[in-house]
Amino acid sequence: MVYVGIALFVECKNEKLILAEIKSRNVPISIRQVGYLAKKFIVYLALAHKESRGKIKEQLSLKGGYILHSDGTCEGDSPHLMSAPDEIAQIVSDNIKIPSEKADKIIPFLKRI
Repeated sequence: MVYVGIALFVECKNEKLILAEIKSRNVPISIRQVGYLAKKFIVYLALAHKESRGKIKEQLSLKGGYILHSDGTCEGDSPHLMSAPDEIAQIVSDNIKIPSEKADKIIPFLKRI
């Protein structure tokens, strides 16, 4: 699950390439399972961030604040994964799955941060 998530959302590989890489390691998996693992990765990532918000806020406050960088990524017509990392501390302050990068979807996310 972590391999698929990193390959898809960090390394920007598509599901077909990820499938080929996993199969080359003699792991029997289908393209549908790759997609399922990607969705599962996003859910766990979102839950981890939700549970860690207080600790993240505390860490950023101790360092005098943060420089916000927001970025969205998606695969085809799938929802966007919007992330807000602090580039200096290398901490992701929050992330959310949104249907598009339109202002009415992003503004509530930014206000929450």
